[in-house]
Amino acid sequence: MTSGAQGEDWGQGCGANCFTLDGDGFTCSQVLDEPEVWRVELLMHDTFLPSVNAFVVRDGAETLVVDAGTPDEFNDTRLMRALVGLGVDPERVTLFCTHAHIDHTGLARELSEAGARVVVGEGVAGDMTRLAAHAWRDEMVARMRAEGVGEAEAVELADVIWDHARDFTREGIPFETLAEGDVLRCGRWAFEVVATPGHTPGQCALWEPRTRTAFLGDAVLFLCSTCIGFWGEGEDPIGEQLATLRRLADRGIEHALMGHGLQEGDVAERCLANAAHHERRSARALAAIRETPGQTGFELVPAMGWRAPFERWGETPALTRWFLVSESIAHLDHLVATGAVRRELDAAGASRYVAL
Repeated sequence: MTSGAQGEDWGQGCGANCFTLDGDGFTCSQVLDEPEVWRVELLMHDTFLPSVNAFVVRDGAETLVVDAGTPDEFNDTRLMRALVGLGVDPERVTLFCTHAHIDHTGLARELSEAGARVVVGEGVAGDMTRLAAHAWRDEMVARMRAEGVGEAEAVELADVIWDHARDFTREGIPFETLAEGDVLRCGRWAFEVVATPGHTPGQCALWEPRTRTAFLGDAVLFLCSTCIGFWGEGEDPIGEQLATLRRLADRGIEHALMGHGLQEGDVAERCLANAAHHERRSARALAAIRETPGQTGFELVPAMGWRAPFERWGETPALTRWFLVSESIAHLDHLVATGAVRRELDAAGASRYVAL
């Protein structure tokens, strides 16, 4: 930490290469030497996950920040304190957001207004345009209604996730885009943009081959399985996620920097285990369809092995219900895409599932 860059409630040592960001236990700590990477732990809102990561990469006078946390004034203070503590000039910062979700783009405006350059993958920019549009909110409502969700709940669940949508263009945040395979430099280091669709259609990772380091966003986590919600009907996000996990397993990643939590073991093993986890859930859905043909998607949600209080469904937070319903629909889309089941519309326009 830069000498003198501290206050009464922050900047205190909390171990080797670590300093506090406030009195609530949030810290900035070095997690990698080459390249030099610091983890900034920020508060996560509205889910069971306690925190979200922003990473600061330093090399000489250049700084790369990967992901920008959840927006609130306390996180803004924490992130700026981390930069001050590291002696970073925001005007020499490049921010790269791995995907369009609010917990990874939340402080982009604050960084941009402080002088940072903002960069996203082309797919992330496309997701912002698509997922922040009111037409997508209406499409989500219609899709959940077709899967058997009641009208009021379909609106509630669509709104709870759509309210978190970000669109830098609409919000007036200047940004640049990079295509898959493009390189983002920070001093000596060249990070390749790698498409990792699944969690979102356009999610991207950054890959540094010399040190086999990857900034993965939410492509894979050790804390939990990444949520894979439905996209448009006819798309297969579970299939995309399975392909992404297998590609990451084959890449030989040694150092994984993820959106939530830390690396807790071998990355390839975790990727393959997570792929197997998704395949087991799809298998549960298929078994339930074979046992009772003609169920709606909403009727099939409890059969997919979720650890959820279905007996108190109405008391479950809306965002949690969104995760459960949307990923269940994604698994049904995967079964349709792979030819395991057929989706049939009944006389009322509801989708019902039959095994093939």
